[in-house]
This record gives sequence, C-alpha cells and structure tokens, in this order.
Amino acid sequence: MRMLLPFFLACILNCHCIAQISFLDSSVRERFRHDIYVLASDSLEGREAGTEGERKAYTYIISRLNEAGIPPWQGGNYLQPFTHGYMKFGKTPHLRVSGKSFNWRYDFGLCTYSARDSLTSLCVDAGYGLVIPGAGIDDYNGIRDPGGKIVLIDLDAPRKLSADKSMKDELSPAFRMANAVKRSAAGIIFYDNPGLYGKSLFDFSLNDTLTIPVIYVTQEVADFIRQHPSDPVTMAVYINRSTETYHNITAYIDNRAPRTIILGAHYDHLGKSMDRKYNGAYCLGADDNASGTAGILELARYYSVHRDPKNNYLVIFFSAEEKGLFGSEFFVKAMRPSFRDSVNFMVNFDMIGRLGCEGMLVTAEAAGSSPLWKNIYRDVKHPGFHLKKIAPSLPYSDQEAFYRKGIPVLYLNTGLHQDYHTPLDRPETINYSGMTGILDYSEKLVSAAGSGDKVPYRQVPGISLTLQMAGFIFEYIEEMLSF
Repeated sequence: MRMLLPFFLACILNCHCIAQISFLDSSVRERFRHDIYVLASDSLEGREAGTEGERKAYTYIISRLNEAGIPPWQGGNYLQPFTHGYMKFGKTPHLRVSGKSFNWRYDFGLCTYSARDSLTSLCVDAGYGLVIPGAGIDDYNGIRDPGGKIVLIDLDAPRKLSADKSMKDELSPAFRMANAVKRSAAGIIFYDNPGLYGKSLFDFSLNDTLTIPVIYVTQEVADFIRQHPSDPVTMAVYINRSTETYHNITAYIDNRAPRTIILGAHYDHLGKSMDRKYNGAYCLGADDNASGTAGILELARYYSVHRDPKNNYLVIFFSAEEKGLFGSEFFVKAMRPSFRDSVNFMVNFDMIGRLGCEGMLVTAEAAGSSPLWKNIYRDVKHPGFHLKKIAPSLPYSDQEAFYRKGIPVLYLNTGLHQDYHTPLDRPETINYSGMTGILDYSEKLVSAAGSGDKVPYRQVPGISLTLQMAGFIFEYIEEMLSF
C-alpha cells in the first residue's frame, strides 16, 4: 500500500488539475501574452515567410509544442516544407500589330507556361486549336504551314464537345498548347473565356514552361489581329522565374478517433514595412497573426489534456499566408483523399486580438458552410461580445482552401483596425482579456460541434470570382447571407 499510495495521490492531483484548466485563468492569459510578445518582437523581424524571421518563429512555436508534449503530425518532424514559384518582369511585356501597340494588363496578359522570349512573325488563325482524331477534328488541317508562325487560338469550344466530360483533357489549354508546339508554332495567342480554366492559365507558381511565348488577349485585340492577316505581330515576354521555400508547422493529438478537427492559424507576417513614413520599421504582426498563433497553441494545450474520444486534433501553423495563402493551399493539395474524408471540420483563427476595435464584436465567417452552424451558434453562449455571422467563406484567409475542398469551416476574427499591416500592430495593443473570452468561447464551440455526428458540408450560393483580364484583375462578388 505504501508503494501504491503515491500513485493514487498523483492520479487525484492530476485529475484535480485537469478539472481546473480554464481559458479564463490568469496563468493561461499570461502564457499566450508571452507568446505574442515573443512572436511580435523586433528580433523576429516581422516573420516574413522564407526569411530568418520565419525560421526564428517556427523554432519558437516548435519549442512550445514540445513543452506541451504535443507531437508532430507525420514523420517525426513538425515542419512541412514547400516551395512556391514566382515571376518578375525584367521589362514590360509588349504586343504590337500593324503599327498599333496594346496595353499590358488591359489588352493582353501573360499565361502560366510562357517562355521568356520575343519574336516578330505572321499570325495564323487556328480556330479552337483542337486536334481530336477520334472525333474527326483537326483545326490545323486548313493551315498550310504553322511552323515559325504565331498561332491564334479561341479558348471556347463547340458546345457538343464542351458538354462531354470525357473531352475535358482534349479541351484543356495544356493540350491546345501541345498541339501548337507539335506543329512548330513560334508563339501562342489565346483569347475568349479564360475564366473557364480558373488558375490553370495564370498560376505562375508552376515551374513548367514551354519554349515559346504564350499570351492572352481580349476579344477586341483578337479581332484586330484577324483584320490584319498580312501584317506581322510582335510579342515580347520578359519573365524571370524563381522559387522560395516556406514551412508549415503541423502537430497532432491522436485520440484514436475516426474523425479529425483541424485548428489553423498563419504565423507569418510582412517583414519590413514598404511605407516610406515608417522608415523601414518591421511590421510586427501582433494581431495579424501572432494572436491566432498563440490562440491555437493554447487550444492545442487544452485538447492534449482534455482528451476527446470522438475526434483527433490536427493543429496547423500556416506559412506564406501573406504571400497569397500559399501554405494552406499547399496543405490542402497534399492531403490524401482518405484523410480529407476523415476531417470533421476546420476552424481558422486570424486576427483575434483586437476585441473592441469594431465594438465588442467577433465576426464568424463561413457561417453557412454547414447547416449545423446555425444551431451551434444559437446554443453556445458568448458573454462579453456580440457575434456577427457571415455565411460565405471569403477568400482572404486560410480556411478558404479547405472550404473549396468540401470541408465545413469556421473563421473567427475581431476585425480590421487602423494598425493593420503597419508597424503599429504591436503586442501592447492586444486586448488579452478579450482573447481569453474568445478562446473560451471557441473551445465550447468546437466541443459542441465535435460531440455529434460528422459535421455536414454546405456550399454557400452567391460567391464567385470573376476574371477580368488575363489573371491579373479579379473582382470579388459576394452575397452576404445572414441568419
């Protein structure tokens, strides 16, 4: 009995400590206050993705995960490195036809696979640019010699083909480019409806390139080229390509459960301010998004102690959010289908540190991404602040990639403020008491949603991204549904 007594006492004391854990405890508040002061310190240089500041930030976050005893997700390594491609222009691209020069970004733009090159040649009209032997289609059949010429291609397609899902590959821009290259075309000019292909024509993160220049023009420019078939076309593309490496951080609380809840926040920020009035000072990003980072660190601590038999918890700290949501996009693309199907829902925490900047208001975006959220929001109380619900998942933070993959999402934030993306977003401006209330509410929200069956997904109507011109100008159209 003397040997067993210390064991029983330890169990009793441990159970007592577990029961006392609360986000409203001063010790919890001091812990995430410390995290924010470290992450938003000058020594981390604004945590710009791909820099020494990012390395210092992920080193610190990993140390906190280790302290809490929360293991990495896969392979014994918390870091999930990924690369992203970029392009820069050495000179302004140009297009000239029959003595008339056209404006880049307004009359024409560049396509993903374009080579860095310039040429002057005649342009031949290749119709849709399709070659489908099984359907008896060869749009190059009437062209005497496309070799060494620029090929004009309509991105539309005959209705009977576009309605046939089995023709998806043959109608893709990649196949049409391949058809032109096989016939020794010197360049390609696309026109008509690029919005059909989303990012596939304009995702310059891709490293695949052709050996010839490829541009997109408006319908008006295409008509002008057709009206001057005997006049040479001059096109020049000046692209310098490069890649950067970034690092997501992933940790996993394995409860041997059939489903997994994802808690996410981006930990990167902007680095130095580009605004001259700040004289190169660092944008420290206390609210954006040291607050969310510290928040999910604390939630991870909580769920590592309060075990949930129905859900595992994957905690992700995204990199390169400020570069263009690259970390979450990479993670979602890399998910195995079996894991994706096991995800219950995803909660994103981005800028939760300024309660009071828009009144005592917390915004819950993507509140329409599941029919279940309406009841959850009704039943879970949120003392200390009001809740504003926005149905769509707006494409400005990391939950968006998960939503597009059919995963229910929630995104909590305390709104924009005048210090946003400036060096004035500092740790002393954070409402730490407000954060404790938001984290306490979030735990209740997540636990309520995770206690039942798998959360169903719903796509919210009335959201679209409209492509204006060659992948450069986007207009966001939203239907703000409330309930």
